[in-house]
Amino acid sequence: MKLHFVETLSDTDLQILMDAYQHGEKSALRRRAHAIVLSHKRHTIDQISGILGATRESVAIWLSAWEVHGLEGLKDKSRAGRPPIYDKAAHKQLKTLVEAYPHQIKTIQVHFQKETGKKASLSTIKRLLKKSGYSFKRARRSLKDQCDETDFRNTQGLLSALQGWEEADEAELYYFDELGFSQTSAVLYAWSPVGQPREMTAFSRSHRLNVLGFLSRQGKPVYHATTEKVTTEVVVDAFVQFVAQKSPDAFAIVVIDNASIHRSAFFKRKCLEWLNQRVHVIYLSTYSPELNLIEILWCKVKCEWLPVTAYESFGALDRRVKQILSGYGKEYRITFE
Repeated sequence: MKLHFVETLSDTDLQILMDAYQHGEKSALRRRAHAIVLSHKRHTIDQISGILGATRESVAIWLSAWEVHGLEGLKDKSRAGRPPIYDKAAHKQLKTLVEAYPHQIKTIQVHFQKETGKKASLSTIKRLLKKSGYSFKRARRSLKDQCDETDFRNTQGLLSALQGWEEADEAELYYFDELGFSQTSAVLYAWSPVGQPREMTAFSRSHRLNVLGFLSRQGKPVYHATTEKVTTEVVVDAFVQFVAQKSPDAFAIVVIDNASIHRSAFFKRKCLEWLNQRVHVIYLSTYSPELNLIEILWCKVKCEWLPVTAYESFGALDRRVKQILSGYGKEYRITFE
């Protein structure tokens, strides 16, 4: 049987094939380039077939394609297929509808069918959206559009100056906020067997541990935990405990948000009293939780530090939350830049 080898390759052709073999975009091209290189090294068609796991006929076609057309002969040719149902204009219409009705897929379907004049199933709509770079995820609530940009920047500058005081030991800077912990969740999604939607018991009221915390970048947090509803009076009690544990000679600045319970007449009267005890309360710009560093602590506790076993009972949740907060600065740490 006559052996079939490609003609001896020039250095340039060999380099082209080696680049295609090692860096080709598609695996088919890399495989075919490898076959030509092996033939150049005087491997027979049968040997190449065994090495690459291809049929003898396929290897012979690759060798002939190289000899006639060079590297272009090894590339896949464009194949005719069914033309796309929706053109670029339709894809643009779909994106516009998604921005208008981001969580109403059926509304999108109705409007899309009317605008294109073509029937589209929900699966088709979803497939087109995925192809356009969209995915279905739980939306995040944001207050960014309600934030006063000028006030936000001014508050950033003020906090930067206060941090300078803190680093120079001229004042103690704390960030205050409240957070609730519960065994139940407000998230409406849950995993369930296909075709068997999960039914969850509706609780009129569940146990809730409310934590009111003061966080300094320099040390462990000061916190007050209660199962009572958080009211102005509860916040004032937390501040009273904070003032009591503070060194009388230290000047403390407490940063808080603009919640209504922080803006009540009673709370503001207490703020004037606390000034005499060297505690000054300042307010963040409205709708700017990202400026309150204690939000980072709350996120760490809920999303990383609380184990699954903490949710077995309310007692376990209460113990673990207090254990984590008491251990902050030792077992649990956050490094603020």
